[in-house]
Amino acid sequence: MRRQLLLGLGVCAVFAAGCVAGASNLGVSKAKAAYAEEQRWAYFCFDAASADDVHVKANAAGARGWEMVSGVSNPGGGGTWCFRQPR
Repeated sequence: MRRQLLLGLGVCAVFAAGCVAGASNLGVSKAKAAYAEEQRWAYFCFDAASADDVHVKANAAGARGWEMVSGVSNPGGGGTWCFRQPR
């Protein structure tokens, strides 16, 4: 019986200590948001009539640091491909 009482008091003491630490500045400090500068992008798009045309133009754009952001097929065939890179 005494053992259970001591165990219960120990658990209560640890719980109380956790509550005090959580309510005070003893715990981990809160995260603070850093100022994030707005990212600006330059865009360009091209039309391609065939898959070979897309490969040539997309590889050339990638070699210059452009990343593809969208591609859309055109009703008459081919497609339009758009790229972006940071300014």
